[in-house]
Amino acid sequence: MEPERRALEWLTRHDGPSPRLHAAGTLSPAGEYSGAACLVIDRVAGEPASSLPDWEGLGRALARLSRIPWQGSELTTLDHDDFLALHERRVEDLGRALGRDLGAGLPPVPPSYPASSLVMTHGDPGPGNFLDDGADGTLIDWEDALVAPRGLDLGRATFIALLGSGPEGFVARDHAARADAFLRGYLAEVDGSPDQTKLDWWLSVAGVQFAHRRLERAGQPGVLPWLEAVKVLESALA
Repeated sequence: MEPERRALEWLTRHDGPSPRLHAAGTLSPAGEYSGAACLVIDRVAGEPASSLPDWEGLGRALARLSRIPWQGSELTTLDHDDFLALHERRVEDLGRALGRDLGAGLPPVPPSYPASSLVMTHGDPGPGNFLDDGADGTLIDWEDALVAPRGLDLGRATFIALLGSGPEGFVARDHAARADAFLRGYLAEVDGSPDQTKLDWWLSVAGVQFAHRRLERAGQPGVLPWLEAVKVLESALA
């Protein structure tokens, strides 16, 4: 709850693509949910992304997010070295589980990576966390927000589209078309569009994150097969 509070407080101050935060605190000890943490935010109209225009809207919203200043937000920050080290450890873990060198088939780190901008990042930019209202739309569920090198949200949303992941009741279809629509929206709005080398690398980062997270939770209820994420990633990069 604390990362989400910090994110919403900061986004409200900077007119970000999120619900407005009005108050934060704990519930009265007399009620059913005694002492529970609580955020009071705007009720936001809209539906989860499903159509191709919705996915374009998700792309535009995430691109706008990357232009919001992050200094002073008090969000967890992963600088370039820490972020890359974490990615490389995940690649090694997955390689051991696969019994082969996964990294050998992944794109190299772009030369421009060390100079890329740090930005405020949603962290979980899937179709269920974007509400389309026919206008700019709203990003919700900010518990995974952090500051990271620009490209993480880009890679994750693209991979989510290709994977077909979404909220309960989400219909997984038109995977490539949705990924393309998202990219169109993002690239039309962002300053300094990344080239294909950067797009491929960030897609690989996101795929590794998904597969590694599933591997860590393998066997738990509702956790999908981690090998599926590896297969989708390698297919997308082929």
